[in-house]
Amino acid sequence: MAIQAGTVSYGYLSPGIIWNLNSGSGERIFTSPDIRFPTPFSTKPTIIVALYGVDAGNGANLRLTVTTSDVEPEEFNAEFKTWGDSVIYTVWVSWMAYTP
Repeated sequence: MAIQAGTVSYGYLSPGIIWNLNSGSGERIFTSPDIRFPTPFSTKPTIIVALYGVDAGNGANLRLTVTTSDVEPEEFNAEFKTWGDSVIYTVWVSWMAYTP
């Protein structure tokens, strides 16, 4: 079994990205830049993602999901979604990828 893990964070102060979860209303989605594995897997891994921190506005309910997308042996993307009038400033995520 091969296992790798890491952490990432994104938000409105992250350089070089367009963060759209801290303004507007309704469904908003942010897809991370490619998250590269330190060592590529030989096959597409299974990935577990978990939020370990959220900086959100206090004027509305907190609505936030995180999933993965575009999983490849070398990299993947994290996809964050909020909706309603939630305001998300920054998210911190841990991930673990593995193959049997």
